[in-house]
Amino acid sequence: MSNSILFVDDNPVSRQLLRSILSQEYNQLHEASDGQQCLNILKSRVVDLLLLDLNMPGISGFDLLQLISKLDLDNPPTVIVVSADKDPAVISQVLKGGAADYVTTPYHSDELIARVKTHLALRSREIHLEQLVIRRTKELTSTSYRLEQAQKQLIHADKMASLGQLAAGVAHEINNPVGYIHSNLMTLSDYLQDFQQYLESSKEIAKEAANEDIKKQFDELYQRLDMEYLQEDIGQIIRDTLTGTKQIKQIVTNLKGYSHPEQQEWLHHNIHDLLESSLSIVSNQLKYKVELQKRYQRDLPKVYCIGSQISQIFINLLVNAEQAIDGHGQITITTSLSRQSLNNNQPSVDICITDDGKGIDENIANRIFDPFFTTKPVGTGTGLGLSICYNIASGHGGLITMQSQPGRGTQFIVSLPIEMEAGQSALT
Repeated sequence: MSNSILFVDDNPVSRQLLRSILSQEYNQLHEASDGQQCLNILKSRVVDLLLLDLNMPGISGFDLLQLISKLDLDNPPTVIVVSADKDPAVISQVLKGGAADYVTTPYHSDELIARVKTHLALRSREIHLEQLVIRRTKELTSTSYRLEQAQKQLIHADKMASLGQLAAGVAHEINNPVGYIHSNLMTLSDYLQDFQQYLESSKEIAKEAANEDIKKQFDELYQRLDMEYLQEDIGQIIRDTLTGTKQIKQIVTNLKGYSHPEQQEWLHHNIHDLLESSLSIVSNQLKYKVELQKRYQRDLPKVYCIGSQISQIFINLLVNAEQAIDGHGQITITTSLSRQSLNNNQPSVDICITDDGKGIDENIANRIFDPFFTTKPVGTGTGLGLSICYNIASGHGGLITMQSQPGRGTQFIVSLPIEMEAGQSALT
């Protein structure tokens, strides 16, 4: 057989006897006359089974068991102690020290071979199981990675679906400030032409008229062109233009922060800022049919989270709330410190988004967080929104709960821990 066996004994007769018995079954046999020689062999080659004597000069068998356990070996050998000591306390000490078996001398050769075969078979199975576990672990890690990537793609796909629904409204929001910026710039251009006319006329009058006449003509021209009004209005136009550009910049910034898949940094975020950013993205959908009520708790602690993911939850819930309202209705956003702690008594905050829409039927209420479940017409919903929101909240150590009364409205409560619990991770 190909198993490698090492026997360690300071008595050459004992070593010879072991070789004589084991050579009938095994051809890779190695000897060591003391503990140090044994350690040197273990460091230089793979040994499957070690037959160890206890009473040796220098490093004893007891010490050798401890030293072997400290060696950095990929597959430490199985140890069988072979000794004439029949003291139960000694046997117990040896087995606790790491030996797999204890054979007392004198022993029968068949018994020794049987024990050697048994332990080598057990070792072989143990190594096989370890390799199997390693292989399965790699497969599971690979599968987990692929699932994580697929989940990321689903999250981003849902973001893109939401952005597609919001695109018309966002275009309207951008077109408004762009429209009056353009109009103001056209007016400013006309005003500048009047200024140019004023300046050119001033030059001509200055060349041809006496001082009194020049003053009179200047005054008349000043009044006719209404220069005082122009000076005031130009300043206002410039201020309006700057306001418009700031609005465009804010809308674009909010969209980038929401849709960009690489923004996955964990930071302490102000929940109210995330809500306002989300509201600016969906404002065009809300403002024509929804009266918005905000009940923000003052001095709410910042929450350690991935801001873009939490914003995705708010946008999904706000859009769903708007779509649940027929005609004109109300959405109320309430923030507060949670009265109930999450796992391990973590302090948390609650964000409640409540609408007075049509509500959710009891027979489907327990399915709303299921992937691909939707009550919307085909082609208008992916059925992923609430499922992804739920997974994002769970990944932050939080949760989402829902309460609804058909015909009266629905309330979603997003509970998030203020600090992320060690060992948890969001969807990234």
